[in-house]
Amino acid sequence: MNARSNPVTTGKASSRRRLIETAFVTAGSFAISRSGQAMTSESHEDRFSRGLEILRRTGGLNFDEPINALAETSADLSRFIVEYPYGDVLSRPGLDLPLRQLCTVSMLLADGSAQPQLKFHIAGFLNAGGEPNAIVELLFVSVAILGFPATVNAVGIVRSVFAERELAFQPIEPVTGDGAGRGATGQDMLHRLAGGDGQDYFDRFATAAPDLAQLSIDFAFGEALARDGLEHKVKLLAIVAMLASSGNRSDALRLHLAGALANGVTREEIIELFIQLSVYRGFPAALNAFSVARSVFALGAQPLQVDIPTSVDTESRTDRLERGKALLAKSSAASGDAVVRSFDDIAPDLGRMIVEHSYGEVFSRKGIDLKTRELSACAALAAIGSATTETPLRVHINAALNVGASRDEIIETLVNLTAYSGYPATQQAIRIAAEEFAKSNPSSRPRREESE
Repeated sequence: MNARSNPVTTGKASSRRRLIETAFVTAGSFAISRSGQAMTSESHEDRFSRGLEILRRTGGLNFDEPINALAETSADLSRFIVEYPYGDVLSRPGLDLPLRQLCTVSMLLADGSAQPQLKFHIAGFLNAGGEPNAIVELLFVSVAILGFPATVNAVGIVRSVFAERELAFQPIEPVTGDGAGRGATGQDMLHRLAGGDGQDYFDRFATAAPDLAQLSIDFAFGEALARDGLEHKVKLLAIVAMLASSGNRSDALRLHLAGALANGVTREEIIELFIQLSVYRGFPAALNAFSVARSVFALGAQPLQVDIPTSVDTESRTDRLERGKALLAKSSAASGDAVVRSFDDIAPDLGRMIVEHSYGEVFSRKGIDLKTRELSACAALAAIGSATTETPLRVHINAALNVGASRDEIIETLVNLTAYSGYPATQQAIRIAAEEFAKSNPSSRPRREESE
């Protein structure tokens, strides 16, 4: 008996066909509940028209400028963009339009190299009725989930959007208090934003790096995520969007999906978010996120299970800040006060967090010397290789020089990335290093540039 006539094989094939048919029926019934007709009966014109209306609501006065420019090169891609992202996805009723736009901004923040699109959707959030303060508060979520480079890069984009709209924006007031005892706040926020087996999550790295677990609670949850400028539901959806967009964050994504369910976010809202993820981060990211969500949905809403002792933090914010300023001056010859003040027009606390946390808590640790820290920072930023990490890479190349690293040591640190990040990323990092070396010694510029 060959495989073609094997009843077992035939049975499996029939089962697969039934699953596919069921999926089509389910999709069709959902479309009927949404629009009164099956999606298969909709014409391109119907979807395009619906998408154009959503694009008009979010894109502002020149809403069609990007797609018209694209149409000059590819009319089909221009049409696809209107039909699928806007006509099929953003028009769905599961999330309101401003919240969808905020989730889109979260996804693009995680991308790190989609600045024109990030700017377009920040403006789109405002066009859809979102409040400027919500965009700024989202940056603090980004600090905890994505880090400072992505956040700082976005500040400039937010600033330009506000300026172009001539918004009379009042900067977000800095927090008050001495910053001691933030561990208790972090514990409370951890229980608000996470769920499921948190003990297993923390145990996986806390055994090797107990201080990291404490920093996670004290800073990420106790400061960056503890702010009250966003509703918990919005904050949770933003966190989930960033983690799902980043890729390979399954454990953290699982923790926050469980927290979302435990705090009132519905399965349908999560599903809508991941359908939208397919637009802005691709189907592989969306499928991976759905796989994690499926395991969380199977368990249902579960409160957080974790027992991490609350830290007794007697150090004040001023102590951490002053230590950070001193280290910043040593490594980068930069004024800590200038860094703190550089975000005064948007959110003063961002500048303080950079100095107080990055330099006052992390870079000031004693485990490795400062030169090694700077070289490792160069390697990390070069390996990421996004647009958001280019400026920080320049900063840390110069900082490495300031604390005693030679040019050869910096180059060797970057060349070491070839096997792990590929040649294009390494070549770009070396180009940036060469440009920074030339700034401090113009005679070191390549001969070709001198002859031009």
